[in-house]
Amino acid sequence: MKIEQRIRKIFGERAFERPIFYNNLGGLRFELAEGGDWLEQFQLAHKKAQEICSNIFEDEIVLCIRIFGRESLLSVLSILKELRCIGLYPSMKKEHWKEKNEEDPEWVTDEDEYWHTVAFTLPKDALNKLLWCSLACDQGIKPCPPAEYYLFDLKKSIEVCPYDDRGMDVVGPNHNFLAELYNKFSSYLLDCDREAMDTSFQKKP
Repeated sequence: MKIEQRIRKIFGERAFERPIFYNNLGGLRFELAEGGDWLEQFQLAHKKAQEICSNIFEDEIVLCIRIFGRESLLSVLSILKELRCIGLYPSMKKEHWKEKNEEDPEWVTDEDEYWHTVAFTLPKDALNKLLWCSLACDQGIKPCPPAEYYLFDLKKSIEVCPYDDRGMDVVGPNHNFLAELYNKFSSYLLDCDREAMDTSFQKKP
């Protein structure tokens, strides 16, 4: 079964709808950056995301990179080349699909606007680069290919979306594994959404 089919079978049709936490109920939302200057915030965010993700991924990561462009994949070629230069775009065994941009009718500016998704697997040791690119998007830190990054462990039925240096969503139908993360990384949970997470995962007396 193809990666796209497996993702839709496990996570449904809202796997890529942001905010992932609010569109996929029963998940976790972690706060990454805290006080300090921009570099300190980024370093701490990267460290915390790496710590959490190291407890999720054991060997390979199924990665979906979503890039906004025109109908042809050639319209995002410069971004794909940048990903290849930093080792995040293999030459073989990739899937590609596209969807017309209809997420927000008020935001659509052109009929020729599409989200391109390129999916493939990477070894766990690519995690450092993946999190760097995901979390650097608002900080102007390089390298930072302009894309959205979704990390999947399809065996565990877990999806990770590090949306920027502020936070990271972890969702999926594997309630027991999410509960383990909830308990282990309770101090990292985002306070403003803690009540919803407590409802899902806090053991009842």
